[in-house]
Parts: sequence; structure tokens; C-alpha cells
Amino acid sequence: MTVVRNLIKIIVPIIIVAGFFFIMSNFKHTQTLSLAEEKRIKEYASLMQQAKAKEEDKTQILSLSSVAALGKGSAGEEVKVVQKSLGLNPDGFFGLQTEQAVKEFQVKNGYIADGIVGPKTWEALVNTGKNAEGTAESTSNSL
Repeated sequence: MTVVRNLIKIIVPIIIVAGFFFIMSNFKHTQTLSLAEEKRIKEYASLMQQAKAKEEDKTQILSLSSVAALGKGSAGEEVKVVQKSLGLNPDGFFGLQTEQAVKEFQVKNGYIADGIVGPKTWEALVNTGKNAEGTAESTSNSL
């Protein structure tokens, strides 16, 4: 009986120490990220989030393109979508600033500058959104 106890007193600590070294040796193989790698991952996540937001905006513009026309005095979510796509602060009211931005957009795209967002202007807004995405993709691919 004492022989067994003595063997247990010797063997158990050896097993514990061997187990400790076995576990610690596995931690050597875990890889930590460098600061540059962490930065690249964060940049990628940010780009993906921006792309998702642009896709949602484009989908919203496409769904609203069936609206007959928006002009000075219009209000609502449709106006907010137009304002966002023109780079304005979206307040939901089609006022002088929105009308001026629409006219500038129409002139830039070769339309008659009437300040009214009709079917042709909606289509141009959608196409401008697609071109901006293509430019953003080519810029991110060159990084």
C-alpha cells in the first residue's frame, strides 16, 4: 500500500508537468495579428460597410423611380432619397437648395434643367450611383 502511494506521489506530479508543457506547446502555434494586418482588416470591414450602404441606397432609388415626379414643395422619404443621392443633407423637404441641386445635376447630365425629378432624372440618378460604385471599386482594387 505504501509502495502504491509512493508511486502515485511520483507519477502524478510528472503527469501534471507533462500536461502543462503539452498545453503550452500548443499555444506557440497560435498566430497573432500584426498592427498592419489589423489595420487592413478594419479598412476592409469599413469598405464592405460602405458598399452595403450604397447598395441599399441604389435599391431604394430603384424602388422609388416609379414615383411620378418630385418638385419644389414635395416632402417625404422620396425627397430624402433624392437629397442623399445628390449629396445634400436629407431633411425630406424639396426646397430651394434641393431644387438648385437637381437643376445642376440635370445640366451636368444633359437634361433640361427644370428642377423636377421625373422619370429621366430618376434614371440618371440610378446610373450615376452605379458609376460612382464602379469608381469606388476600381479605387479600392488599386489599394
